[in-house]
Amino acid sequence: MSIIHAGKTGLLLLFLMLASDITEGRTFNVTNSPGRSGVQKNRQWNDDSEEPDNAADESHPVPGSPKWRPDTIDTTRGADYMTRTERDVVIEINMMRTDPARYAQKYLVPLRTYYHGHLLQYPGKTAIATNEGVRALDECIRELERAKPLSSLSPRKGLTLAARDHAQDQGQTGAIGHTGSDGSTMVMRMNRYGRWESSAGENISYGYNEARKIIVALLIDDGVPSRGHRKNLLSSSFNLVGVDIGPHRVYKDMCVMDFAGGYTSR
Repeated sequence: MSIIHAGKTGLLLLFLMLASDITEGRTFNVTNSPGRSGVQKNRQWNDDSEEPDNAADESHPVPGSPKWRPDTIDTTRGADYMTRTERDVVIEINMMRTDPARYAQKYLVPLRTYYHGHLLQYPGKTAIATNEGVRALDECIRELERAKPLSSLSPRKGLTLAARDHAQDQGQTGAIGHTGSDGSTMVMRMNRYGRWESSAGENISYGYNEARKIIVALLIDDGVPSRGHRKNLLSSSFNLVGVDIGPHRVYKDMCVMDFAGGYTSR
């Protein structure tokens, strides 16, 4: 877990916090192993129309990947228990997994221009104080450029409900981390609605409510020596995911992602 603290710059700085079960040693592996309605509109995932903060792409255009076809990356069809933005998070993960190198070139490389020392400032947005500055971004780019493509993740309702339980709990209490106010762990929450199989993990971000910014922040994993969030997103052990985005009493927004190698619903 890492906390990005405000520096003594005189600027209003956004606090962004990330938590990962790999970071805290709570990713599990074994050798054997109420919904929300909404209509998913057709979207073109090879362009940047859904994101307002990609100005750097205009001067350094990188084409989208031929692997980013709707039938490949949009595994959320029929998942009416997820909101539009939660579905977008799943699709964003799948874009990154199916073509890590292209994702890095198109969406991470342009971010270099937004770093000013240890400050990261998107155009027209509040500055974010980072721990490592551009070094963590460059390391992430290099890793994604070397990474092998992975299969897309598919959503599961039980995992989403488990993520929602935690988001609603912490949203009200203002707490952070992976333990619920009732003492529940990630695995306990998953097992409320089914049974995880093979492997399980959890990522949590605080401070963002836009799909791309959530995923990019978790990939960069600033201030987390183990890069646990990045490892979860790039893990070949996971096939399924549940996502919930909700308000947070302290950090305004939070996003919980629960991953599993397999999952049997009750």
